[in-house]
Amino acid sequence: MTSDNEFDLDADNAKKLVKVLRMTPGETFVAFNGAGREWECALTEISGDGKARARAAIIEELDTTMVRRVHLSIAQSIPKGDKMEFVLQKGTELGATDFWPFDSDRSISRLSPDEEAERATTRAQRWRRIVEGASSQCGRADVPIVHAIADLGTVLSTGTAQGHCFFLDEGEDALSLRETLKQTPIEWDAQVQPRAMIVVGPEGGWTEREREEADRYGAQSVSLGSRILRTETAALVAATILSWEAGEL
Repeated sequence: MTSDNEFDLDADNAKKLVKVLRMTPGETFVAFNGAGREWECALTEISGDGKARARAAIIEELDTTMVRRVHLSIAQSIPKGDKMEFVLQKGTELGATDFWPFDSDRSISRLSPDEEAERATTRAQRWRRIVEGASSQCGRADVPIVHAIADLGTVLSTGTAQGHCFFLDEGEDALSLRETLKQTPIEWDAQVQPRAMIVVGPEGGWTEREREEADRYGAQSVSLGSRILRTETAALVAATILSWEAGEL
């Protein structure tokens, strides 16, 4: 092991290893770069006085070969409070590849023009830290992408252009997601990784204008059964169903 293999941990990870996990020099951990690569590493130096600092050395690169059977996107109308953070964290654990936060007609959590730039930047940074932490916690070597806040049209255009786009709707005319997958099955064993997007509405539900927009773009309106689920629950139930159907759970 040479000095070329050593590196300094950033402040957050140093704090976690030194002050939270109480690791000592010589103990090993797994580091990942967020793009699918992992390394077994060993702590070489620590400092717990004041601000935690740590230095580590790479032992070996690990085999992280894993073929995902579906490219799963979660498009979530931004809910109030910390519900978006919950969707990001649990969606990452369920294998979501990327997230599309968007504003809808009945979105409760909107920024005024005066606070738009600064708060939007702060919020985006926090959301990215959440998916990074969730990836680390659940053992993923990759980190999902959190896209910039979009509008519904952009989300629908992207979802329908790339593959299957499921527009979650509690309306009476919507088939269940399970029934839809029976009628128009996804080719999970295709040589090209299938793409599926789940589009989840706000707490107040979709407007008729938004339903018409989804229909124009060719999104498939689907329901999750007779019960009306909370917006943050609906995203995760649909993600679980698709992951199960793909054979990833």
